[in-house]
Amino acid sequence: MRYFYRLLIVTPIFTFYSISSLAQSSSCDSNLRLLNNDLLSMLNKIPAIPPIAEIYKPVRDLYYQALEAKERGNYSECISKTELALQYSKKYSNR
Repeated sequence: MRYFYRLLIVTPIFTFYSISSLAQSSSCDSNLRLLNNDLLSMLNKIPAIPPIAEIYKPVRDLYYQALEAKERGNYSECISKTELALQYSKKYSNR
């Protein structure tokens, strides 16, 4: 009977953790897709507007850092890196 009560207590905790992790994972994925589109847009504009290259390189580095964080399963770091990169890339993309 004790086992059953322990199971009842532990199950909601794991369920909440997995739902939270799933939400962070999807947020990380959507930010990475958006950032990838921004990077492609910026890359196409570099020949016409060379100063974009100064913004492109740091944003690209943040993108790769976010990918590495996602591969490690560190979704909060992935989200923070992509949100920072999206702040800088927004005015140079087609969004």
